[in-house]
Amino acid sequence: MLEFVEKLTLYPWLLVRKDVTALQDAGFPDATILHIVLGSAHFNYLNRMADGIGIRFEYQTEIPEVAQRPSDSGSLGVAPLDPTVAESESSGLAWIGFPESSNALNQTDRPLNLYRVMSSNPDARDLARQWRSYQLKGTMQLEGRLRSQLGLYISGLNHCEYSAYWLTRILKSLGELDSLCERLASGEPPQGLRSSEQSLFTHARRLTYEPASTKEEHIQQLRQSGFDDQGILQLTLLCSYFSFENRVALALGIPIESET
Repeated sequence: MLEFVEKLTLYPWLLVRKDVTALQDAGFPDATILHIVLGSAHFNYLNRMADGIGIRFEYQTEIPEVAQRPSDSGSLGVAPLDPTVAESESSGLAWIGFPESSNALNQTDRPLNLYRVMSSNPDARDLARQWRSYQLKGTMQLEGRLRSQLGLYISGLNHCEYSAYWLTRILKSLGELDSLCERLASGEPPQGLRSSEQSLFTHARRLTYEPASTKEEHIQQLRQSGFDDQGILQLTLLCSYFSFENRVALALGIPIESET
């Protein structure tokens, strides 16, 4: 189980069906595997929230700071992780079993399989639906189109085809060019960004690959780009959410609805 959680945390795009099968062979029922995935993905969300806005311990501790890997020489200044991607193995609805739920089967405008696979935990399923809707709703500093662009970019960095498919649908419905959607889905930021927009994508990449490398100076750079603390919090929430969603989809082998 610990090897599975480590892989899910560091290299979620490398997870394959045999990783889930190994848990099943070890005696973990599918409902427990779902809880392992949801719990691990949630802590990846919490870690990015804490690192992304610099939350400190409320008490004195002797835990040492995390040693940082040397930064990449690229323009974003964040070291890339292993880019190798596991071959897609999606067949059927997912790599675990689940009880069918009929209350959402007629909804074709949202990631239905993501919610269906959580059917054994209705509270988590309903919260995930509300959580996703909230994160994609536009605000003064992060309008809806930009939120979907950032979500697609993060999904591209994590090689999560499932989330990328649904975010691409949203952006195309808003009139976004195919070329930009393809670029974002490959983990590349838009070209010709203003410096303020570039800072958003830089922060998103940092929180995706090396959240513990976030420093106060990075938050200052966002402030200098015109974002107040509420805007920075919203950005961090958005990036952290897609860290969660991508890991759930990748860990459970959730296929795109058109493939099921």
